[in-house]
Amino acid sequence: MSTTLFRLPNLHVDRLKISALSLAVVLLIGCSNSHDLELGEERISANETEDIANIIELLANELEHQYIEPKERVLRDTHPKSNGCVRGTFKGQTDLAKEFNYGVFKDAKEYPVWVRFSNSVEERTSDRDKDFRGFGLKLFNVAGERLLEPGDEQHTQDFLFLGHDAFFAKDAQQFFDFFDATFSGNRNWYLATHPLSLWNILQGAQNFGNQLDMNWFSVTPYRLGESNAEGFANTTVKYKLKSCNNTGRKFNEGSDGDEYLREVMEQQLKAGEGCFDFYVQKQLDPNKQLMEDARYAWKEKNSPFINVARITIPSQGLGSPEQQEFCENLSFNPWHGLEVHKPLGSVNRARRDVMKAISDFRLKNNGITRKEPTGLERF
Repeated sequence: MSTTLFRLPNLHVDRLKISALSLAVVLLIGCSNSHDLELGEERISANETEDIANIIELLANELEHQYIEPKERVLRDTHPKSNGCVRGTFKGQTDLAKEFNYGVFKDAKEYPVWVRFSNSVEERTSDRDKDFRGFGLKLFNVAGERLLEPGDEQHTQDFLFLGHDAFFAKDAQQFFDFFDATFSGNRNWYLATHPLSLWNILQGAQNFGNQLDMNWFSVTPYRLGESNAEGFANTTVKYKLKSCNNTGRKFNEGSDGDEYLREVMEQQLKAGEGCFDFYVQKQLDPNKQLMEDARYAWKEKNSPFINVARITIPSQGLGSPEQQEFCENLSFNPWHGLEVHKPLGSVNRARRDVMKAISDFRLKNNGITRKEPTGLERF
């Protein structure tokens, strides 16, 4: 798996300064300067292709330096530490409104799934460290017209989520600028001059008591259904997952150890199940619910979330070495999927190419031949 565009470097964030935070709050009240946008409209910058190529080169070079020993296993460039890799089912809700009754939500179908929970930073750090957390979801036996790229899986649909509703970078250019500054030792200056990015990092990097209790957010938008004559999505949505059997567990500074997220999940799934309701949030105003700026959540008061499906994670164990190896070799990319779920916006367009390139790099260096999983794997 490569969830590269959900990446943050070691988040011992220096909690940069009250002045920057104050400015971030001001920025959060406002929005972008975009006007006269159409619903579902994407606006691609002239330099985006170059920005994406620069991201790939930057991250590949960093991985080469990070894994300098020839026989050292190359981990994911981000989210390398799994807190649990579990199987389950995804089932659409009955009687959906016509505008949502597409793709994997259509006709209340049921699909097998694998879910990978993770920490985001590029090293396997303690679960006690404040961090963004990740949720990679892969559905199997998915039929329909597929996205042409990356083209390496033919029967899956992937969804990626973070434990926060807004991203730290506006678009591909800001993503590159952030990591270029980080790798050259200038991260603090970058964050001081990009207070909204800092704000989202401080809000998203947290301790959570139980990943099965968390709310999860797609952060980026997606088409749902067909496009209009101009090529814009008729319906554009963001996704949210909400736990449907929340245990209410909180992080315990005194007793939770370095692997507590995995241990808590294992305890819960040994005794019972976990589940999440899957929601969509519709774009109603393209000048307020921005397509090309992932730093802004869409306000729920303006566009409520609609429940369209449920993910159920049955009772199971997490400890099999074979299961862990299987999970290590999974590749998640939101472009693994159907045309009716096409990823939209600059961050998503970057993820299409960056994730494929970094995933290929990792598998090749580990001597792994890419093989599409079936969803029937049991360990």
